[in-house]
Amino acid sequence: MEGIILRKGKEIITRRLFIYFLLSLCLFIAIGQLEHYINVPYDRTGAVKMRRIIDAMLFATPVLFCRKRRILLPYLLLLNLYLLSIIWYFRTYVTIMPLSSYLMFSNLRGLGGSVWHSIHLKDWLIVLPSLCFVFFYIYIYRNLKSVIAPCTSVIIVFFIGVLASIPYWPNKRPSYGQPLHRFSIIGPAAFKEYGIINYWVYQIKLQRSVSNEEKEWAYAFIDELESRQHFSNCNSTENSRKNLILILVESFQSWTVGMKHEGIEITPYMNRYVNTQGTVYFPKVLSQVKDGRSSDAQLIINTGFLPLNVGAASSLCVGNEFPSLTKALKTKGYTSVSFICDGEDFWNQGATSIAYGFDKLYDKMQGSAAFKDADEKLFEQGLLHLKDMKQPFYAQLVTYSSHMPYTEPTIVDSPLLKEDFKDNEVKNYLIAIQAVDKRIARFIDGLKKEGLFENSIIVITGDHEQMTYNRYEGREQLVAEDCFVPLIILNSPLLSMHTDEVIGQEDIYPSLLNMLGCCDYSFKGVGESVFGDSISNYAVFRTGIATGGENVPKFTKQYRKNCWKLSDILLRMDYFASH
Repeated sequence: MEGIILRKGKEIITRRLFIYFLLSLCLFIAIGQLEHYINVPYDRTGAVKMRRIIDAMLFATPVLFCRKRRILLPYLLLLNLYLLSIIWYFRTYVTIMPLSSYLMFSNLRGLGGSVWHSIHLKDWLIVLPSLCFVFFYIYIYRNLKSVIAPCTSVIIVFFIGVLASIPYWPNKRPSYGQPLHRFSIIGPAAFKEYGIINYWVYQIKLQRSVSNEEKEWAYAFIDELESRQHFSNCNSTENSRKNLILILVESFQSWTVGMKHEGIEITPYMNRYVNTQGTVYFPKVLSQVKDGRSSDAQLIINTGFLPLNVGAASSLCVGNEFPSLTKALKTKGYTSVSFICDGEDFWNQGATSIAYGFDKLYDKMQGSAAFKDADEKLFEQGLLHLKDMKQPFYAQLVTYSSHMPYTEPTIVDSPLLKEDFKDNEVKNYLIAIQAVDKRIARFIDGLKKEGLFENSIIVITGDHEQMTYNRYEGREQLVAEDCFVPLIILNSPLLSMHTDEVIGQEDIYPSLLNMLGCCDYSFKGVGESVFGDSISNYAVFRTGIATGGENVPKFTKQYRKNCWKLSDILLRMDYFASH
């Protein structure tokens, strides 16, 4: 009898382990397919495959402990949806979706087209291994009851855990070889090198409290920051009290301004504005948003911070105490209002508008209009509110109609419709920008009609890169210069002589403070005013690549890179809650 029990126990363990390793193999294939779709260069080593094996084995561990189909099959469904979401997000934003973004379900509303456009037929190859496993599992599975099997399972999981922790063991390698550092610099490539579990470790680690060492570094850097920021001509703007109207244009990139395709102007109205006397125009503004995308642009422009290393500040830091443009202007008697086409829960804008100090948020300005007509409604309704507002005011209008996907044209009267493009998405993007250009012109005409234009400073800029210039040229390689967004300031009381030099989005906030005479405000951001005596002519992209002049000192380059680290620390420690 004892021999029979022992034999049955061994048989059960063997079958359970067979199922486990079969699932591990299937998930290894699925993860490999996923990494293949993330088309970025990375260090190809034997360790990469080992980490992929570890990920697969860890994801397969539920089969060691659970033999109930009603639990295991939904788990596999959720796991495959997670793998698919990684590649769908990457195709849209060229980065790996942070874990915090999975909690922002409201962001999915209105993005059905974008999500659908990110889905490719070949994605079924990611799911296929799991489907094969499920088919096989259902037909070979038997009731496995054993005390020994769970013990074996625990040993296996412990062994995998030891293997997974190897990259974090103390060693003599330089810090840049560690996964935590690699993820912060080159996220997608590090994701392929170190795998999913290491990516989770990286994100969880960054949610920790700020260390004393980080605090001391930040305090020292803030002193340096304050000594470098020089505003100019503040006395000439202190009493101007002009309205500030900021138009934050979805996916608006500099390469479209002044451009002609087969003799057709893409932005005829913007072209006219940038050549008007009294206009400040910077065509080389490097987009610096990260995981928060459009919400990061609002964070950078309204508070002077750069984004978090991981996650959206609109989700993770909404309870912070923020210095802001609105609060600075409030000391000078300004009221502030924000107009958006989305609902207030999209990117948590209802909460962030309060955190940034806006007096009022008007959401759902699109109303019942179609996506392509959203901006028209935004400007129409926005103008109705502005003409009745007490002056001076700060108004932020966030457009929407030029959002991806670019699967069809947003207007039917564009001359570009008759032109041939190798890439129809590029064509439809340019048509979308043409539409925005025309609607902004109508809005400005409305401001003139209502007597608001002459007493208003109008700032037009893009929230982030989307259809980068390399797509238009047909290049595979992305460089920082492909990601420039424009900064156009109409009726500026100050003029800049540096308009052909490179700046970052981080420089918009201090420039607006300078222009509006808020030179004594407590926090001038991590950037520098474009109206100062000199600018760095250097900016750093979210991936760590940079762009700028050839003769930029090494000190300046390191300083601009350190601004990312400073912002991340200040946001995580909620610095201004106690300072």
